[in-house]
Amino acid sequence: MRTLYWFWSIVVLVMVVLQIAFAGYGAFYAAHKLSDDGSSITDKTFDHGFGIHVGFGYFVWLATMVLLIIGVIAGIGKWRLGRHGLLALLLTLQILLAWFGQGVPAIGAFHPLNAFLILGIIISIVWGGWQERKTATAAAVPAT
Repeated sequence: MRTLYWFWSIVVLVMVVLQIAFAGYGAFYAAHKLSDDGSSITDKTFDHGFGIHVGFGYFVWLATMVLLIIGVIAGIGKWRLGRHGLLALLLTLQILLAWFGQGVPAIGAFHPLNAFLILGIIISIVWGGWQERKTATAAAVPAT
């Protein structure tokens, strides 16, 4: 079960990195559409650029909840589960920042900053899993 846990944590990490890339795509897509003098974009054009970022974000949240459940079943310990809980909380906050940021841009400014926190926590979770696997492998190899 711990192997599944570690594998799934890597999946979540890749999803978070992709989510950040999709945000960049949306921003540059909008900028590209505005490249001509006096040009403007419609809500539809803007949504087209950011649509994958918006939709994929909910899958990232769901994958994180699955990681939390796998962690509980795998018995990974309170310290790691605390990081998972923080990750789940920050991802929920991320969605709320996006929703409320549409109406109040000052709130939306915290959305990308929170993304850095999310990335850091999932990296620490994957790193911890890798260190655990490395230690377990070293302990399993008999000394000569």
